[in-house]
Amino acid sequence: MSHHDEHGPRVLKHPLISRLFHWGLILGFLPAAITGFAIWLQPFSENVQNLIMQIHIIGASILTISCILYTIFGFDRVIAFTRRIFSWDDRDIAWMMIGGGYPQKMLLGKKIPVPPMGKMNSGQKQMGIMMLFGGIILIVTGWALYAFLPVAPKAAMYWFDMVHLVIGIFLGLCVFAHIFLGIYNWGEFLCMFGDGTQSIEEAKHHNPVWVENEIEPVKGGQTNLPGQHQAG
Repeated sequence: MSHHDEHGPRVLKHPLISRLFHWGLILGFLPAAITGFAIWLQPFSENVQNLIMQIHIIGASILTISCILYTIFGFDRVIAFTRRIFSWDDRDIAWMMIGGGYPQKMLLGKKIPVPPMGKMNSGQKQMGIMMLFGGIILIVTGWALYAFLPVAPKAAMYWFDMVHLVIGIFLGLCVFAHIFLGIYNWGEFLCMFGDGTQSIEEAKHHNPVWVENEIEPVKGGQTNLPGQHQAG
């Protein structure tokens, strides 16, 4: 009996290209963020700091290449992602007002009613907006500092450096919180970094609006989104 047969019907939540992009973020953004904090605080010797800078540049390169490749080969997913993160209604406002029920559950051990969500909850939408704009700014300012620091006007490079630093710190902290919540929601974590599928029951619990309105049955007891291929 297959894995899917044992646990009932499953839904393809994250296609392969999206999962590969998230691996690119893990291998690119995380090293860049961690080393960025070290570059900012400068707690080590000059030789170690130079090594950290090299790791920072490698991480930034992986991040940049991942974003470019995802935009080229997953442009439809980029459009869908952008549409989702900017689609807000009264349910999103209500979700944000209670923090999705996470503070009550994690701090007080109390479950409270949470507005039903689509494929992305309101916190993920907010994170997506910050990552979209913040990521673009980080990439542009970072490579500008790398390429033009010796020749560009000092005032311009100063402000590029300050913007890169502030947004880098802010997004770095947000990403670490995002990772914590992702691991806390272990099923979602396994879905993104596994085969991209999730049980229908779990999807209904976290994303009932998405399950009701967007997914459709396919052969093999799995479910899928219209126009997508099954996880490979």
